[in-house]
Amino acid sequence: MTYSEVHWKLFNFFARRVLAVSFVVGGSVMAILAVSNILPGGTVIVDGIPSDDLVFRWVTFLLPLILVPFGVALFKAAPFVPRKQRTITKKKDLT
Repeated sequence: MTYSEVHWKLFNFFARRVLAVSFVVGGSVMAILAVSNILPGGTVIVDGIPSDDLVFRWVTFLLPLILVPFGVALFKAAPFVPRKQRTITKKKDLT
């Protein structure tokens, strides 16, 4: 195996497996921890002051959930394989 092949195999492993799993697990855990924010009486700290604004409360719950579909999409993505380097050839004279 050449250096280039090893490089792209490691890139695909880390981008498609490690990063994808951390997006799914991290987004799920953060969303689970933020469930208390959307329940009645939940508050969110905004600029050091507790706020019961509904928009802030829902954003703290939904924003981590965006990571989950990104992680699933990364996991299902096809491995990246770069094109082989093309050699530049001179055009032949047609005359």
